[in-house]
Amino acid sequence: MRILKMTAMSLVISLGLVTVAMAQSAKTGPNGGMVAGKDGHEAELVVSPTEISIYLIDGGKSQPIGKSAVRAVVQQDGKTTAVALTSVENKRLVGALAAPLAKGAIVVLTGKDDHGHGVSARFVVN
Repeated sequence: MRILKMTAMSLVISLGLVTVAMAQSAKTGPNGGMVAGKDGHEAELVVSPTEISIYLIDGGKSQPIGKSAVRAVVQQDGKTTAVALTSVENKRLVGALAAPLAKGAIVVLTGKDDHGHGVSARFVVN
C-alpha cells in the first residue's frame, strides 16, 4: 500500500512538472497573441469574440503582409470551418468568426508569406 501511494505521488509530481514545462514553453507574440511556427517563420494568433487576427513573424518581428497567401481553418465542436482572411493595413490578416472560439478550439494556418516562405502553424485556444 505504501509503495502504491509513493508511486501515485511520483506520478502527480511528474505530471505537475510536465504541466509547468508546457506552460513555460508557450510563446506570447508582440501583439499579445499565441505564437507558433518553425524555422524563424512564425505566425501570431490574436483571438477576439468576433474575429481572429494573424500576424506574420519573421526573426521575432512582425512583417508586412504584402501578397501573402494564408489559409485559416478552425476545428471546434467536431466541425471544421475555413475562415476567409483579409489584409488590414498590410499589417495583419483578419477573419470574421461566426461564433466565439471555445477553449480547446484548434486553429490551423497554412500558406506562404510575401517572400515565398512557408507558413504552417497550429494553435489550441486556451
